[in-house]
Amino acid sequence: MEPPGGRKRSLLGWIETRVNLTEIVSFLSAFGLLPTELDTRKPLREAMREAFSQPLPSYARWPNILGILSFILFLFLAVSGTMMAFYYQPTAEVAYSSATAIARDVSFGSLIHQVHRWAATLFLLVLAARVVRFFLAGLYASGREVIWMVAVLSFVVGTFSDLTGRLLPWTAGGYWTTVRAREVIDALPLIGPTVSFLVGGSGLDSLVLTRFYVLHIVVFPVTLVCLFFLHFSSIRRVGMSRIENAPKSRSLRVAMYDVILIVVFLVGGLITLAVLWPHPFDVVADPFSTPPNARPPWYLLAPHALLDLIPSIVPRFLRGLALVLLLAGVR
Repeated sequence: MEPPGGRKRSLLGWIETRVNLTEIVSFLSAFGLLPTELDTRKPLREAMREAFSQPLPSYARWPNILGILSFILFLFLAVSGTMMAFYYQPTAEVAYSSATAIARDVSFGSLIHQVHRWAATLFLLVLAARVVRFFLAGLYASGREVIWMVAVLSFVVGTFSDLTGRLLPWTAGGYWTTVRAREVIDALPLIGPTVSFLVGGSGLDSLVLTRFYVLHIVVFPVTLVCLFFLHFSSIRRVGMSRIENAPKSRSLRVAMYDVILIVVFLVGGLITLAVLWPHPFDVVADPFSTPPNARPPWYLLAPHALLDLIPSIVPRFLRGLALVLLLAGVR
């Protein structure tokens, strides 16, 4: 009688004669989950044994943790968002009722919704921290321009994804936050008309909500996946850091333990935030009743304040051009 280990090895060998398992597993390295490249010409066991025997830098240690942290948060957003998408209905008439039903009637729906909200907040903060960290480290030069550009683009796409997600529950806060944000975006030359064309106009109705939904669950996530792929591909090509005291080499086994610890701490942290400090669920949106404290998201507060300083008698195109010049530092 063949021992269980022999059957397992024979099954793995049978699969490897028909499928390149090493190439499939090596896909994890494209997103930092496996901090080394595998030799896809070798069997999986041999390639993994070789990878475990070589010292390598860990993505899960400062200052390189921000990349893998942002991608793991993105995975949390994808999983929690997919769970809610089974129940959400993207029309102005029933969006609010479907969102409240998720939080009220679906098992663990409120927890999933709060985890999604907190993961989105942390995701944007980590993306912003990456931009600051790369700027201070000088990664915009010396052959690492792609890393810098991808970090900036990731933050921009992340803000657009956050903005489209705010409207989906059709709450008063999300609705008027989006209105204030559109005031800034629509004033920008070229960008404003392009955004209005993509989302179906300057107003907020069922058509715009549906397009926001598609952008939020398909277009922006796919774009972020591509940017993550470019980020880690560039890191493997030119290196992770120009900082003198970068982390020393570690084994793959220890690096994977670091990733597992990050996941565990994130799960615990997100659940703790969701339970102890839940985001309040606002009332349904009323397009004819503007809240007194309506303002854009935090990442558009500065442009919105600058736009308010420009007299309203100035045509919108010129106000947008002046805003661009002010933000660019042109005097």
